[in-house]
Amino acid sequence: METRLLTRLGTLRQVEIFMKVAENLSITRAAEELHLSHSAVSVQVAKLADALGLPLHEVHGKQLRLTDAGHQVVQTGHELFAAIRRLDDNLADLKGLSAGSLRISVVTTAKYFLPRILGPFCRDYPAIEVSFKVGNRAQIIDRLNNSEDDLYIFNDPPSHLPLATYRFLPNPLAVIASKNNPLSRRRKLRWEDLAGQTLLMREQGSGTASAIRSHLTAKQLQVVKTMVIESNEAIKYSVIENMGITILSAYVLANASEDGLVQLPVAGFPILSDWYVVHPQQRRLPLIAERFLEFVLKRGPHVLPMENIERQVREALARN
Repeated sequence: METRLLTRLGTLRQVEIFMKVAENLSITRAAEELHLSHSAVSVQVAKLADALGLPLHEVHGKQLRLTDAGHQVVQTGHELFAAIRRLDDNLADLKGLSAGSLRISVVTTAKYFLPRILGPFCRDYPAIEVSFKVGNRAQIIDRLNNSEDDLYIFNDPPSHLPLATYRFLPNPLAVIASKNNPLSRRRKLRWEDLAGQTLLMREQGSGTASAIRSHLTAKQLQVVKTMVIESNEAIKYSVIENMGITILSAYVLANASEDGLVQLPVAGFPILSDWYVVHPQQRRLPLIAERFLEFVLKRGPHVLPMENIERQVREALARN
């Protein structure tokens, strides 16, 4: 296996650091995510470039761009770490379920319920290491394309990819407001009653945003004023501060009494959709991922506040 490249190539850690820089197109943000100093990241990237004999990135103004060599390192890095993960999975399977890791990536809203499922699962398998990544739809699709995880959770799985798809939870999208919003005291509302409100929405490309826009278009409902915020958490706290209303998964309302949030009784809502757990069709899941998938499908709904969410849906549908 000895080649000129292998003798010059830096450590796997250097490749990992550069891939994080490439992901963020920023040394500063990569350093923050890796919990390293800016200088430490710069030094490791420079050492890797020196070892390979080619620059891996360029800076134009304040914009960092990858060179052709940089793109090649990233592509090969994904293949390299995927092979290492497969080795780790195979070794863990040989050991049974006493060791190994489980890698999950989820779109942002799923973070409100996934820890409730992971908690009991980790208590059943305490020796398993869990990696739990949260991102927007585009970021999770990128991770899926690069096979960076075992399982992925979407409310709108990408239809252009060959996936094994499992529906496991309803995902009602409710109209949500602050308890201090005057509309929260109304027992019945029409969409037209929201005309004076600012609708806080996720960015274009978000699964939730796509479902909302499709619903509004199908029902010929007009939106007068919107504000785009690229984080469900930021939207949630903006609504709590009565900066506007939003349409989000009813799972956001799990702690509604503590957060000061209410579901508005708007005719035609909630929008009914579902949560799915997926993985590439051609990929053989490691044993621990198979067990977690089985756990999600059989026990997931039983460890979530489904009674409260289903009651909210029933009451909302009864008003329509």
